[in-house]
Amino acid sequence: MLNFLRKLSKKESRELENGLAQNGLEFDSQEAAEAFFFAQRDKDLEDIKALQERFPELALDLKARSLQRMEQFYFSSFVDGTNAMDISKERMEELLTQYMRQIFVAQEMAEWAVFENDFAAGRYELGLMYGYGSGTTEHYARNLDKNEGNKNKTYLFDKFMAYVPKEREAEVM
Repeated sequence: MLNFLRKLSKKESRELENGLAQNGLEFDSQEAAEAFFFAQRDKDLEDIKALQERFPELALDLKARSLQRMEQFYFSSFVDGTNAMDISKERMEELLTQYMRQIFVAQEMAEWAVFENDFAAGRYELGLMYGYGSGTTEHYARNLDKNEGNKNKTYLFDKFMAYVPKEREAEVM
């Protein structure tokens, strides 16, 4: 039996719902949210392309191994300080998230989607709809340097590979 699970009190449930209702940005319609988020995504992907041009050793080929190179680059830039960067750590984390999402899309494992908040009508977030019908707005790289389970600095690669069927592993590498 799972002894650490317990039913939330009504007050705790309300507080959780109120907190979740703050997620996302407010828009008048799904179409307006999609226009905004897809334009933001496109800008992020252009910034990733510029990063690739500036640092060709990253070899951003939309394959799983490139996540390892990006993550190593992130740590060398923002933790070890061996790469001089002119973007903030937070911006780099957002670019890492968008790049990982784009790999899911490029590998035909997911599609870009804009989701309305289940707890607040009119609030939206960008994310992915996986091929098996589940969606996520997870920001994979947020606070990547503080992830205690990332001793090998391969969190993004490991996370991605957890979604890859065994028969496709060689293909996505």
